[in-house]
Amino acid sequence: MPDGNKLFFEYDEFARLLKETDPLGRSIRYQYHHLTTLITQVDYPDGSIWKARYDSKGNLVAEIDALGHKTEYLNGDDGLPHTIVDPTLKSKYLWWNTLAQVQRFQDCSGKSTFYRYDERHHLVAVTDALNNTTTLERKPDGEVLRINHPDGTSETFTYNELGQVLTHTDGKGQTTQLLRNGRGLPKWRQDAKGQTITYEYDKAIRLVALTNENNATYNFSYDNADRLIEEKRIDNLTRRFSYNLGGHLTQVEEIGYGEKGEQPRRSTHLERDPIGRLLAKLNDDARQDYAYDDGDRLLSIERKPTDTGRKLGVAAEKIDFAYDLLGRLVKETTPQGALAYEYDPLSNLTTLSLPTGQHLNHLYYGSGHLHQLNLDGQLISDMERDDLHREIYRTQGTLTSCFGYDSMGRKAWQYATTLPAEKLSQIQNPLIKPERYVEHAYNPIHRRYEYDPAGELSRTLDKLRGETRYEYEANGQLLARNTGRVVDGEEFRYDAAANRLNFNTSRFDHVKDNRLKQWANQEYKYDAWGNLIEKTVGIVRWQTFTYDCENRLVRTETMANTQVESTSSYQYDSLGRRVAKQSEIKGHTDHKRFLWQGLRMLREESPGQSSLYLYEPGSYAPLARVDQKEGEVENKVYYFHTDQIGTPLEMTDAEGQIVWQAKYRAWGAVEKLVVNEVEQNLRFQGQYFDVETGLHYNTFRYYDPEIGRFTTQDPIGLLGGLNLYQYAPSAIGWIDPQGLATLFELGTYGGLNGSTHIGDGLQAHELLRHEYLVQQNLAEKSTRLPGNPSIALDLDHHTRGPMKDTRGIGGAHWHETQIRESQGLGRNEFASSVKRELDITSGALRKSGVPKSRVKELRRMAKKFHSSLNGCG
Repeated sequence: MPDGNKLFFEYDEFARLLKETDPLGRSIRYQYHHLTTLITQVDYPDGSIWKARYDSKGNLVAEIDALGHKTEYLNGDDGLPHTIVDPTLKSKYLWWNTLAQVQRFQDCSGKSTFYRYDERHHLVAVTDALNNTTTLERKPDGEVLRINHPDGTSETFTYNELGQVLTHTDGKGQTTQLLRNGRGLPKWRQDAKGQTITYEYDKAIRLVALTNENNATYNFSYDNADRLIEEKRIDNLTRRFSYNLGGHLTQVEEIGYGEKGEQPRRSTHLERDPIGRLLAKLNDDARQDYAYDDGDRLLSIERKPTDTGRKLGVAAEKIDFAYDLLGRLVKETTPQGALAYEYDPLSNLTTLSLPTGQHLNHLYYGSGHLHQLNLDGQLISDMERDDLHREIYRTQGTLTSCFGYDSMGRKAWQYATTLPAEKLSQIQNPLIKPERYVEHAYNPIHRRYEYDPAGELSRTLDKLRGETRYEYEANGQLLARNTGRVVDGEEFRYDAAANRLNFNTSRFDHVKDNRLKQWANQEYKYDAWGNLIEKTVGIVRWQTFTYDCENRLVRTETMANTQVESTSSYQYDSLGRRVAKQSEIKGHTDHKRFLWQGLRMLREESPGQSSLYLYEPGSYAPLARVDQKEGEVENKVYYFHTDQIGTPLEMTDAEGQIVWQAKYRAWGAVEKLVVNEVEQNLRFQGQYFDVETGLHYNTFRYYDPEIGRFTTQDPIGLLGGLNLYQYAPSAIGWIDPQGLATLFELGTYGGLNGSTHIGDGLQAHELLRHEYLVQQNLAEKSTRLPGNPSIALDLDHHTRGPMKDTRGIGGAHWHETQIRESQGLGRNEFASSVKRELDITSGALRKSGVPKSRVKELRRMAKKFHSSLNGCG
């Protein structure tokens, strides 16, 4: 290797790989089925062992994971699996046509999905367990021309001679266009509003200029190995990158640009081990050291602040992690407390043990559909689901919340009722229009949602808020919110790059550097790094903000009428999560500490009281809150009632009484607290309201709901979108729980390639390779499955080799090829089991630099999708 490190491989007399050893001396060993290349056992450096068994024809009949959990495959005479028995002895079934294409799949709950093909064997229709059918119209070569959705809307596509998408037209007839050069690379992208982004390449086919809708340009420079060495943003902020001989990033130098032209500098140094793992990060505020186990799993982070960091509130700390043999996190220990995790054989979390000694228990049905949450046996909620496993009933104290969906899977209505569960089935039946029972007198909370043909929310009918209508521009930006009352209505205007503008400005006005200086009666100032440092509201209110060297807000001060109204300080852990805040508001001091489960706030603690937050599965939408006051034995349980995107609108107590109720403006600012008997600070998913500033803490950034944008630039830079301050085109249908954006976004292959994703510079990468599914007879060669779980990657993380990758690392496809070759597999030769195949593709993603948490979640989605194709739901 270029840095002198070596990889060693051992083979048997049949050229089968027996052992591979990395530069750290760690080895993976392989055993095979008789004289075939079918792998029967893999021994990993961390001591875990994976095993497989085959029949006399070489068909997989069983696989056993490192904890002894066994999955069995019952195959027909054609060698295709017709029954799969999971480790909990639940079965799923498949029916095949004569061309080995799946015609029907039944999950372990007995729910079936049907697939139909045309005479050229292309998939043309999918019918789900509720009889909703999606059809695809194709060209003879298989390219999809039209997708007809169950609600009667359609999307259409056109292509060039290379089979690349040129236009996408949504259900409202709004078209996004791409112009490509002779190599198929985009030259410009024009949205449905006519706004254009242009791309410029050098002779080595490297992107050197990216010009946004305001005609402002980002510039990029590369070294002779095609690695990105400089990025200059539209606000003149410059970042320079250095690499070691192994191609791993070792230094990031930033050159700021202030409002008076000042250009301060700062650097972050990264220390690496021989295989590229990050060992230490050093900047002006702290040194962080990282340790790993033999499975490359993070074991600990230890932080030591500098004198500068201590002055900013950066504290010394250590975070420790422990895992089982399947790589599942079983314990996390932080200065805020320890969390322990227990799982079932399908890797569903069953018990979360809290620092208080309490246990949050999860009960599931099928392959992992949550049906109950309880805290040490105290019932929090019971759930019931429909044939697509979507939640339709949820107990919330004396209330029962009910949910309905349209044929596109969007939430169509919801209500909370005082009627007992046994009465609900008598009210709800297909012969009665939903509004009859949604708006029943027994329901203290009810609302309905309507959507336009482009899928945007167009109308809500809410018992407590009345009717609200929404209007959008052709590119999906929110144009107006109308309540029927002039005083409550809102209209919005933007420049071409999505910066908010006043209505008295010229239509030619724009914010060229995206650092918005003025809106309405508010004025803004920024530091050289693009962080908001001053906000003035009229002539009576003035706020200042102070940041650490990682652009995290650490101090604020608010002045009102020349008097100090509030001061505050904030502390973060080594993962960037806010773990404490102290504020003084009009002489009253408030201290809060926060405990996290991953990137979700789990527990909030203030003197004399704590709150435990529970969320919907796989979501940041809150479900319930459990409060405990010092000296009181009984917990108080509160229940959240959210809208269609998970924003809390009401909170009720165990007796069903509303104790908190809010009316919001379009971008998340509270218009009115109608009921405020209990403090409630959650807002959009992943956001926490800070009363001392009016901002929403959003995990990695702060969000200003008055203006609908972030106060600092996106930590992942352009990988999150061209406007580094933008929240979303509309806060009515979008969420950003972590304050980050689209790189590493998880979704489906069809979703990440369609609609607003077209021309975003990212590509959908399937963890379950299409060719693998073809060889498994789960897909046809000419048609990628639009529902295949995928991740959005740029070219560096996706297809480039180390010589073209601007980071010098290599993308997922390159690493996948290396891994397959090391195991004696060719480019389109695949492992004998889905577990081993996912090991390969997951390993390639990790080696390409995709965060472990994203890979882990994508793998979970891929396993579930694979089960749905040939197994259990």
